[in-house]
Amino acid sequence: MHSRLSPLLLPLLIACSPGSPEAAGSQDSKEPIPLMVRVELPQQRPMELTLETIADVISLDEVDVFPEQTGPVVEILAEEGQRVAAGTLLCRLRDTEVKLSLQEAQVRWDEAQQEAGRAQRAHDRNLALAQQSTSGGTSLLSKRDLETSAQALVTALTAQAAAKVAVDRSTFAVSQCSVTSPIDGVVTLREVSLGDTASPASRAFRVVDDLHPRVIFHRPQREMSLLAVGQTLVGTSEALSFAVRGRLERIAPVVDQESGTLKVTAILEPEAGERIPIGILLHLRIVLQRHENALLIPKRAILHEGDQAFFFVVREGRAVRLPLAFGFEDSEFQEVIAADSAAESLTPQDAVVVVGGERLKDGSKVDVVE
Repeated sequence: MHSRLSPLLLPLLIACSPGSPEAAGSQDSKEPIPLMVRVELPQQRPMELTLETIADVISLDEVDVFPEQTGPVVEILAEEGQRVAAGTLLCRLRDTEVKLSLQEAQVRWDEAQQEAGRAQRAHDRNLALAQQSTSGGTSLLSKRDLETSAQALVTALTAQAAAKVAVDRSTFAVSQCSVTSPIDGVVTLREVSLGDTASPASRAFRVVDDLHPRVIFHRPQREMSLLAVGQTLVGTSEALSFAVRGRLERIAPVVDQESGTLKVTAILEPEAGERIPIGILLHLRIVLQRHENALLIPKRAILHEGDQAFFFVVREGRAVRLPLAFGFEDSEFQEVIAADSAAESLTPQDAVVVVGGERLKDGSKVDVVE
């Protein structure tokens, strides 16, 4: 027994059959489901290429002060921690004997000056007489007497000069009994006490210039092309409540053959009121290069396929895959270098996919989730 289809159902079954043109048209018109993603706008700010190292703070002007004479210390005028200027008296040695020698030298110098004055006046008179003559043409003073007075003048002037040297020597000996600071700085060490016998063989004080601190560090020779005089740095320490800035002052022109490193000297430039103890360990961050208007994307937006890195942006509701040319980076952001093609370059207005990018393909329809 055969069932018969109603003539009214036949067109509907034909339209719904898999091979019918109507069914094919229904499948082609079905849109893909948009993929949900989260996006962020790129940041545009300065980005730096940095190098990090550690170094001790030093002073290039650190002077051990030794007495220039041997003698007992009779007065202490500076203590550790005291700031002094160049020429400041640190301590005095007993100077009684050398002062007596100075007085004696001054007496002899006064005598020599008087004797030289008398000899000069006598020789001047003799010159005048030698130039006069009698009516017969004979000189009033013989040539021999004139030569004698000239020799006496030379002897007196020589004695005067010797006496002056003795005064200068005694004056210098008196000054050596005063121990002074040769530089501006702070007294970091005192090793003499009242009553000690100081001598040129024993250090009395140490003075350090702490107003112009520096750091010296060594870097591998492969970094020679990256380092340049004038590059800025920032130094930090657990012992300091502030960060200190500085700049590279000198780079050694030769490479150490044993270590293969370059010696780099940097000067620190603390602000007014900031003091950096000499010897403290600093963590240094040196700025090698700086891009003022770098375009940055979050690192979590970066995807990899083989040896290629890329990321997605959303344009007109669809995902656009852009190649990544690496620039500078920090812990959270990566600088994107502009591509050769404008269509493949990131713009500040692009919405960068930070979540959901691993499911996207170039051209995928996306739905941005706030």
